[in-house]
Amino acid sequence: MAYNTFVKKETVNAVIRTSGEKIEGKISILPHDRLLDMLNQGEENFIPVTDATVCCLVTGNVLFKSEFLAVNKLNIILIFKQQKSPR
Repeated sequence: MAYNTFVKKETVNAVIRTSGEKIEGKISILPHDRLLDMLNQGEENFIPVTDATVCCLVTGNVLFKSEFLAVNKLNIILIFKQQKSPR
């Protein structure tokens, strides 16, 4: 049986902090959901991040960049939606 329906997600810029890294990238969330809702959903153990930049917390140096990164929810200390800077 094929389903022809799909859910359109909203892409947000986010910052994720782990014990040793800061990850900046894009996360897709359901409309009207919060990033916290993604953390509290028990079905998935990882949060997909696209266009990710991973930086060392100590030096601030970029460790690597990746088109796709799966971040384990158990390693997340802090997550927030990055606001666009005013220009």
